[in-house]
Amino acid sequence: MICVVAMLASTTVFSQSTNVKQDSIQRDTVPQLKYNFKSNQKGSLFLNNPSSYVVRFDKKLNKYIIREKLGDFKIGVPIYMSPEAYQKYRLKKDIKDYFKEKIDALSKKKGSKEAKRNLLPKYYVNSKFFESVFGGNAVEVIPSGSLNIKLGGVYQNVDNPQISENNRSSFTFDFDQQISASIIAKVGERLKVTADYDTQATFDFQNLIKLEYTPTEDDIIRKIEAGNVSMPIKNSLINGSQSLFGLKTELQFGKTSVTAVFSQQNSESKTVTAEAGASIEPFELRATDYDDDRHFFLAQYFRENFKNSLRNYPLVSSPINITRIEVWVTNRTANTENFRNIVALADIGESESDNLVNSNVIPTSPPQVFGQNIPANTANNLANLLTGSGGIRDIATVNSALSGFNMKEGTDYSMLQNARKLQDNEYTLNSQLGYISLNRKLSDGEVLAVAYEYTVVGSTETSFKVGELSNDGINAPSNLAVKLLRSEIITTKKPGTDVPFPTWRLMMKNIYSLGVFPLTPDGFRFEIMYRDDATGVPANTLQNAQTPGLNNKTLLSVLNLDKLDQSAFAVPEGDGFFDFVEGITVNANKGFIMFPETEPFGADLSSSLTASSDRDAYVFEELYFNTKAQAKNNFQNKDKFLLKGYAKTQNSGGIPLNAFNVPRGSVQVTAGGRQLVEGVDFVVDYQFGRVQIIDPGLQSSGVPINVSTENNAVFNQQRKSFMGAEIEHRFSDSFIIGGTILNVNEQPITQKVNFGNEPINNTMFGVN
Repeated sequence: MICVVAMLASTTVFSQSTNVKQDSIQRDTVPQLKYNFKSNQKGSLFLNNPSSYVVRFDKKLNKYIIREKLGDFKIGVPIYMSPEAYQKYRLKKDIKDYFKEKIDALSKKKGSKEAKRNLLPKYYVNSKFFESVFGGNAVEVIPSGSLNIKLGGVYQNVDNPQISENNRSSFTFDFDQQISASIIAKVGERLKVTADYDTQATFDFQNLIKLEYTPTEDDIIRKIEAGNVSMPIKNSLINGSQSLFGLKTELQFGKTSVTAVFSQQNSESKTVTAEAGASIEPFELRATDYDDDRHFFLAQYFRENFKNSLRNYPLVSSPINITRIEVWVTNRTANTENFRNIVALADIGESESDNLVNSNVIPTSPPQVFGQNIPANTANNLANLLTGSGGIRDIATVNSALSGFNMKEGTDYSMLQNARKLQDNEYTLNSQLGYISLNRKLSDGEVLAVAYEYTVVGSTETSFKVGELSNDGINAPSNLAVKLLRSEIITTKKPGTDVPFPTWRLMMKNIYSLGVFPLTPDGFRFEIMYRDDATGVPANTLQNAQTPGLNNKTLLSVLNLDKLDQSAFAVPEGDGFFDFVEGITVNANKGFIMFPETEPFGADLSSSLTASSDRDAYVFEELYFNTKAQAKNNFQNKDKFLLKGYAKTQNSGGIPLNAFNVPRGSVQVTAGGRQLVEGVDFVVDYQFGRVQIIDPGLQSSGVPINVSTENNAVFNQQRKSFMGAEIEHRFSDSFIIGGTILNVNEQPITQKVNFGNEPINNTMFGVN
């Protein structure tokens, strides 16, 4: 439905030509108009009408006079109409002319751009005040875009005998809508409103709305903008912002111009340094920022022997070598390949009572190597469940089979129908240290289980097995019994105690992702620092420690990350630098740092401290007894260890900004303190966030290049207010004095602020 509103203003004398043909018009009546849509067609019986109409207003008669003309000659009888009748006549005629124009455009140029232009008519406001404010009385709205709605259904029927009968067929609805629309509205000649909306936009900031007011050249108010605005600064020492949402105004007082903005900041500034064709990426993590839900020990034996196996790194002292492994996860993607029904038992392969989840599981005669019990299916009485055709083999009888052990689903075991087996390229196995690293983090409620086979140096048996592999002769739909590493229910402590839950201990908390990869020893610097309350400044030593000799040792040495020199030879106190040992302390391809201890800031740090006051002050054992979120929020007074440094990465395709959809004009590049010019010294790929240096002399000079930009993809949810003003007085074209003042104020989400993430309130000013 289209509504058309026309407003007519009283006029004095005017003339207008029209091609409307009349049948009969009488005085003070509304003429009945008839349109001949085929008059322009060649070969028609009726020729085109060569005449036209002239309309004149007679003030003495207070009548509109309509005369028909043929060339310069007036023909026919004049028609007299009162202002009221002429108003009705013009309204009806304009409506018909408008629709006729659209019909002709659609019939002649269907689907063309001309047919889609001016879908809405112009609106006119009969007000002198309105015209003086906006520079005109016309309101024009130009919409454009598309709306696409898809509705369908998906039916799937898989004739696979390994799937239960109820799961072989499924039907789901498929509904999708895509809206891409934009509106440009002009009010007079001074006010312009632009709005863009796209459901396929990656970020919310891509849906823009902007109001812009541009007065005449004699007004003090030069411009008013509301919505998505920017605040570029002419002072090269102070950076403005390109992604703001708020109000901006430009004022002119003679030779003095003032630009002011009051807005919300939708981006954050970032600086990247490049040198000799490589970018230098800084990083800073806290002790609570370990890479969770990705790295898991395969058994309690590997966790307990992890530190001893790496005591003399780069030599790994482990008698075990894992030869085969299968990793099972919850099938969230409805994959129909490589899936089986599994029952994952937490205590399978475990023999130590402290490592057992269920007290009814009794250790039997576990195999040993060098006097230590090693994991195997025969380590406890759960091995009796692996024999026979009933019991845990059938999904319907699993609960009754485990009722004798008083086991609970979600803690003692997990049961999955159609669990998915990961491909070899979806995880990494350390066959000697006995842990796996997944390519992606597990989501909430996902189950992780494994089955593996290994050999032992010095053992008379050929191999040992934990869990059941899919090719062990247990055919589907019978369940496989495997080792549970992560349940759908996260339990950190044994009920009623402060003892960590066995499955919680299997998740590794000593690996940190730096967010920079690939890593190279050249240009890599890594330090562990502690922020002491007495000084408030991070240092790489425990300055106020009471343990003898600890003040002179770096934290890298205390935490056993500095034991080698640059030639990879062991030295008593290290060389003061991080030991970059691939596969032991670092994973260069994925950007991981790994401590050679399972609890570097907990029990392992406590073993290096002899004074009880030091243990109370520095040991962060709560980090390993609680979830990552609980440790961050509830123990901020202990979270004072910082992992800081920088890494150099090669830039084959330019300098990466680590940001996408960079706002245009926000990239500033300097080399040796000199401001570079875009298009002359460098070019920017704003979509993919890369800067390419095109000056060959600058590329080969080796001068450090600093690139600063704004990143729209701000994941920090704290609200930032941005206020600023720039004043400039022009004495002449060669002498200009300016001043700038900016303020950024950050509001926290809650009144309880995390340590190290305090809100900021910064003010910066300068004169140029």
